[in-house]
Amino acid sequence: MADASTPTRCYWLREEDGIEILIPMCIGAAIGGPAECTCNVPESRIETTERGWAEAQVLRLREARDRCLEEQAVKWRQDKRLRQRIAELEALLAGKAR
Repeated sequence: MADASTPTRCYWLREEDGIEILIPMCIGAAIGGPAECTCNVPESRIETTERGWAEAQVLRLREARDRCLEEQAVKWRQDKRLRQRIAELEALLAGKAR
């Protein structure tokens, strides 16, 4: 039997950006995740929370992708300049060899 300090219901933690996180305390949520919560949490709240988390994750992944694409573009520009410089040096060397 749980004492008074032992939580028996799930807790919802709200982040600064408004996203809620489920801290599972019921057996259903602990084993099956938010969709299996048995604390009589409205399903719409769980769906909203999961959707908010998923949307935030998508935004983080898009930002990471954009950073990677920009880094790639920088590297490609550097490579192009290096290839041009190599071609110039090869032409200069070929001219001196004649």
